[in-house]
Amino acid sequence: MPTDRVAHYSELTAEGTLQVRRGEFRQAEEQFEEALQIARELNDQHLIHRALCNLSTARLSQGQIQEAEKGLREILLKSEDPHIVFAAAWYLASALRRQGRLEKALFYAKRALRSSDRIDDNGWKASCHNLIGNIYMNMSYLDDALAEYRCAQTLCQKGDPSGYYPMDWIKENLGYCLLLKKRHRQGVAVILEALQMTLQNGNTRCLAECYQDLSFAYLQLKELKLAEEYGEKALALSTERQYKDILRNCFYLLGEIHLLLGNDQQSDRYFGRLQELFPHLGVLKEFLRTFDVSDIINLKSPF
Repeated sequence: MPTDRVAHYSELTAEGTLQVRRGEFRQAEEQFEEALQIARELNDQHLIHRALCNLSTARLSQGQIQEAEKGLREILLKSEDPHIVFAAAWYLASALRRQGRLEKALFYAKRALRSSDRIDDNGWKASCHNLIGNIYMNMSYLDDALAEYRCAQTLCQKGDPSGYYPMDWIKENLGYCLLLKKRHRQGVAVILEALQMTLQNGNTRCLAECYQDLSFAYLQLKELKLAEEYGEKALALSTERQYKDILRNCFYLLGEIHLLLGNDQQSDRYFGRLQELFPHLGVLKEFLRTFDVSDIINLKSPF
């Protein structure tokens, strides 16, 4: 019966959405793929568009950038539903940002923001300002990024002051941007707030980002034992969940931390694992052992 199939579609979508929020992206992708199959069997364009948008976020979170883009531009041409248009533009902007195509990313992020004006949900608007903040941060427009994060924070508080999502992400990004502004103690305080939220809501991806950020912050502050502790936590969680970009950052952070601690063997091991990820950069390991790049590196760079 079509009614039963639609109900199963809704069930799969709801479960996949919860898994995304918990950072269980591979499981979410499976749920959304099954939902897409049902939508295609029903030949329901609205359900197909919704499933494709959901698939995009699961794939994007796993680093499948090209796969995440599939179908989004077509949705923007065909759909008039503001929720669908918002989602397609938002995920397309996110995919483009991850590729370093920042001007295009900003174009689609602002299109998503315009769509959000037709949606009575401050959480959606907050997510959009958070994304625009991320793009500005990648462009090194840090003051503009901070303004966007604070706007997102205000909108999120208006929507649901007791809610943790997407406030956890907003605070994590705001805190990291403060680190880039060299306002380390203020940044640490905000990231610790995000950390507490993620521990309560189960957002493991954001939790891994918080651990990574705190390791970076304490490295900057030369509080190396704390930097090592948070770096190891980020490494363990990102290894378990296969967050490849955070793994890469952890290899750098722990390599640098152990270098400063005088643990040459440990430092060499972590820089060696980073070198394995970039075989075309044959001198990367020796370069990092010779030059301190911690003041200029951006862990959230798309590259």
